[in-house]
Amino acid sequence: MFKKIKYWKESLLGSLFCISTLFLSAQELDWRNVLQEGALEGRVSEVNADDGYARLPLKLKDQVRKPVWDLGQNGAGVYVEFKTPSKSFTVRYKVSGSLNMPHMPTTGVSGLDLYAKESNSQTWNWMHGKYSFKDTISYVFEDFGSNPDFIYRLYLPLYNSVQWMEIGTDKGEKIEFIHQKTKPIVIYGTSIAQGACASRPGLGWTNWMGRNFNQEVINLAFSGNGRLEQPILDLINKQDASVFILDCIPNLSIAGENGEQKLIDLIDNAVKTIRTVHPNTPIIIAAHSSSEVPAVYNLKTNADYQSRSKVAEKAVKSLQQKGDQNLYWLTEKEIGLDNNSTVDYAHPNDFGMEKIATAYSKLLKRILK
Repeated sequence: MFKKIKYWKESLLGSLFCISTLFLSAQELDWRNVLQEGALEGRVSEVNADDGYARLPLKLKDQVRKPVWDLGQNGAGVYVEFKTPSKSFTVRYKVSGSLNMPHMPTTGVSGLDLYAKESNSQTWNWMHGKYSFKDTISYVFEDFGSNPDFIYRLYLPLYNSVQWMEIGTDKGEKIEFIHQKTKPIVIYGTSIAQGACASRPGLGWTNWMGRNFNQEVINLAFSGNGRLEQPILDLINKQDASVFILDCIPNLSIAGENGEQKLIDLIDNAVKTIRTVHPNTPIIIAAHSSSEVPAVYNLKTNADYQSRSKVAEKAVKSLQQKGDQNLYWLTEKEIGLDNNSTVDYAHPNDFGMEKIATAYSKLLKRILK
């Protein structure tokens, strides 16, 4: 009995010590509210502080389907850039959804990701953090010294909705939030572009690709719901973009009556909508990335993906022949997925994400020069 009481006392004292240590550590940091600081990047210009951490403006809620609206609250592609001489910093935040999915880990669905580079460099390097997925999630980044010239880029969760977020730096150390003044790369896509199934946010192909360019990247991808719908087309049309990427073929089936013509009509309308405001801005339309993957023997899905990609390519080439010289088609062969590139029938793993990011980067470097 005495041993049990002694063990209970020691456990209680140990727990109180840990709690007090965490409390003191938190007290020693200067905290900034990311939203109140206006620090979020990677969102359309119509989104403001009243919209929270969402990717869609509140005024669009009644114009889009509920799944699109709900997915638009996820943080895919949203990031924060900053400079600080602090030798460590902590990010704490709360999310509203489930932490993970059967085919995607917690670090990708709900986690953060940090990259850094010197101001005069084009090379981003990765920095891991010590994470804790509790009611309030926290990431502690440390052991990298004081680097006042570093630019840090912090990616938000790919498949979860942030309710609030704070960055804590060493006491007395300043933090400068950075905003890019460039024409963004605007992406409208599906679950693959939203980031399924990257192991962490920085490995989603849109984020991965974005580190190869100076332009801000805006991710308007909605899992299972990238369908070239008019409200989203109208929204992206308001952006003064350097290029528009429409990667929606994985969510556009040609099954059913007049299925092929419906897909052609959707592509024609999407391009026509953008051209009414942006007659010369490059537009990229991509094949289903899993349209032609060697050594994958699932005949039904292979035939489905290949057929819709062929119809989409036909629509794009028809528009090109009619005179649109700034419309580009990215083929599945240029993407180059193989039988080690996905976690299931279509969603890329990190290896597959790198292939997609590389294919887009090559094309964009040619287009944007």
